[in-house]
Amino acid sequence: MSSRRPPLRVDVARTVDRFLGLMASEGGPTLRGLYLVGSVALGDFRPGRSDIDFVALLDGPVGDIEALARVHAALARAGGPPFDGVYLPIDALRRAPEAGAVVPFSVEGRLRTGEPCREVNPALWRCLARAGRPILGAAPAALGIADDDATLRAHTLADLDEYWRPWIAQGEAALAAKPPDSACDAKTLEWGVLGVSRIVCTLATGRVVSKREGGRFVLDHLSEAHQQAVWDALDARDGALEHVTPAEMRAGLDAMRFLIDGSPGYQAGAHAPTSPDR
Repeated sequence: MSSRRPPLRVDVARTVDRFLGLMASEGGPTLRGLYLVGSVALGDFRPGRSDIDFVALLDGPVGDIEALARVHAALARAGGPPFDGVYLPIDALRRAPEAGAVVPFSVEGRLRTGEPCREVNPALWRCLARAGRPILGAAPAALGIADDDATLRAHTLADLDEYWRPWIAQGEAALAAKPPDSACDAKTLEWGVLGVSRIVCTLATGRVVSKREGGRFVLDHLSEAHQQAVWDALDARDGALEHVTPAEMRAGLDAMRFLIDGSPGYQAGAHAPTSPDR
């Protein structure tokens, strides 16, 4: 059986080509490597909904930030999927990612500098090492990426506690002010439920997976009462569900909390939590 990957989607390939052309015409930094990660690499890209996640490798710090800003501004004006990612010195991959690293990165098509980048983390290292799609440069296996199981596990557990638990609390506070018959954006449900689900899948399998795969994974480990929130989130990802009720949003937050509470019991290599009370 052939191990060759399918060609890039036309809209993805067009954006990548436009980026490379702009890097040349605007005097952007010379790239040692360019890799696609995220939904494109994991087979879950959704036209009109997904961005194109990338890792760009350089010999050292970016020299001309203004040139890089012009590149991303031109990409945004051209339309198409947002081209979002990080610019890293190639040597940075050979050690554990530095929490709070300040590197240039793009979010929603806009270049940001001088601030910590949350995307510089062990999950990105794992995705690049095991699923990264090379556009320029050596294969990921030849980059010497510091991809460590214990570091990834510690990061994912901390992410659930430090980002997602407060996110749930904020969601509950917002829902308290909503009338029962009002509408909530289903994309918010998708972001939360599938965001937590893919982290739980990583804890249980050691793999960084797409949101869709994460959702389908946790369905086997949830009661029927919690499963519906996952199905709603998956429908929202497909564009089949635009709004949910406050009650359905609360059900999603409850499912997220249930998954987070049980997350320490998941171990890579096991497909169920080891906690005796689960």
